[in-house]
Amino acid sequence: MKIAIAQINPKVGDIEANSLKIEAFARRAQALGADLAVFPELALTGYPPLDLLEKKDFINANLRALKRLAGLKLKTALAVGFADRNPARKGKALLNSLALLSGGKVIARQAKSLLPTYDIFDEARYFEPAALNRPIKFGGALIGLTICEDIWAGTALLPSRLLYRSDPAATLRAGRASIIINASASPFYRGKSARRLKILSGLAKKMRAHIIYANQAGANDELIFDGNSFALAPSGKVIARGKAFEEDLLLVDTELPAAAVPAEHREGPAEICAALTLGIRDYFGKMGFKKAVLGLSGGIDSAVVAALAARALGPKNVTGVLMPSVYTSDQSNNDALELAGNLGIKAMMVPIKNIYGAFLKELKAGDPLAEVSLTMQNLQSRSRGSILMALANANGWLTLATGNKSELAVGYCTLYGDTAGAMAPISDLFKTEVYRLAAYLNEGEEVIPAAIISRPPTAELKPGQKDQDDLPPYAELDEILRLYLEENRTSAEITRRGFRKELVSSILRRVEANEYKRKQLPVGLKVTEKSFGYGRKMPIVKSLGFIK
Repeated sequence: MKIAIAQINPKVGDIEANSLKIEAFARRAQALGADLAVFPELALTGYPPLDLLEKKDFINANLRALKRLAGLKLKTALAVGFADRNPARKGKALLNSLALLSGGKVIARQAKSLLPTYDIFDEARYFEPAALNRPIKFGGALIGLTICEDIWAGTALLPSRLLYRSDPAATLRAGRASIIINASASPFYRGKSARRLKILSGLAKKMRAHIIYANQAGANDELIFDGNSFALAPSGKVIARGKAFEEDLLLVDTELPAAAVPAEHREGPAEICAALTLGIRDYFGKMGFKKAVLGLSGGIDSAVVAALAARALGPKNVTGVLMPSVYTSDQSNNDALELAGNLGIKAMMVPIKNIYGAFLKELKAGDPLAEVSLTMQNLQSRSRGSILMALANANGWLTLATGNKSELAVGYCTLYGDTAGAMAPISDLFKTEVYRLAAYLNEGEEVIPAAIISRPPTAELKPGQKDQDDLPPYAELDEILRLYLEENRTSAEITRRGFRKELVSSILRRVEANEYKRKQLPVGLKVTEKSFGYGRKMPIVKSLGFIK
């Protein structure tokens, strides 16, 4: 059987455009002689549709689109993800389904059995799980239709101790399915693509079946979908592989001898750079914006965000704003201007001295010649945030915030100041990871000035200020945060790694005490298993007595 894998980038809620995209890819698959074209999970609605699923008009529109696709009467059959109504009287009203379209009609429907309810997933909120998943006769073969999580039961890709009561893959294996179709919308995080491939390669051997894995590409809100679709022979060999972080169309012939395809997978900073570039580009493009503005401080964070924005949107569509105060050094201004020149982005300067002075005068918040209080520092940051938002409003731009995961974790940021914006591209990268990404961006040619990378981090909100005045060295801070946030280690377990107990306790308390700030942050792009955002469900008001 000749099977096309249609790795598309749908937009959540744009059912008409998604339907037209599916048709376009289906016609391309037909031109290639494909018997079947497989599309990602919920390809018609876009993933994740969230509470749009509660809108009757939304469900009706996706069902009409499915009927239209079925009526095209293409020579190539289609496996299309959509939201179906549950015909049963009991249970949730909807089914996360895959329709098999052939000969002008829907010849089979298969609902998703395993509904994830961890991290960013909450599918049980909307969908009823399928009770059965049996092979279907199609094209002279027994095929199994599965949707994303259905194929991961009992594997290492799921959180530890997560056990489902059923295993659709095992059921299909018992039913002697020779081809397993998996329509997926699997969000990206660092290293996930390689893990997926390794696990499913083992499953293909175990099942002695071809596995056709069609994953969504593109980004929606904070989630990035890396594509990286593939086809596996029963031997576990990769016989086709899609591009990373972009749309693609693959063709596989299951009757031909398996010929292994060499891996072309990017890892480390290269993978993160590609993911964040896509995340920025899709957020702007799908929202209907073309241009970005951000503050250029002369520091590493704003430099990396500016470089990513220039890649994603084009240098002519990025404006960097220098907003010096009386505490800003000439080096910071010079480095920021050099960065803008290297990137080819626009640069403008809006000093905040007079704005800051007016704030202090009207609020009687402090004497500019006296010691700079925390209130006075925050007023500088909020002055800058207001300027950026005003420029964005006046010009139809979106503002990019430049905070990193280390700062946001411990609250080393100012609400309505450096946190102002529509998106925070590097909010899931620790400070040490930002430096590694900067080094990658400088491969080939220096775009981020060496002085920015080598200079000790500083907010320059008071004379002689350095980040390390308020925080431990970033290498130490980041490892403690990684163990706590990404590995869920206790304070005692972290201390046993060689860190001082008092330091660990103080950092963890800062993390939990600043949840109220993170609840008000811009959308941040997810690139790790444990990011801040709607996948983290932590109360704001709570006791910190559990931290010893």
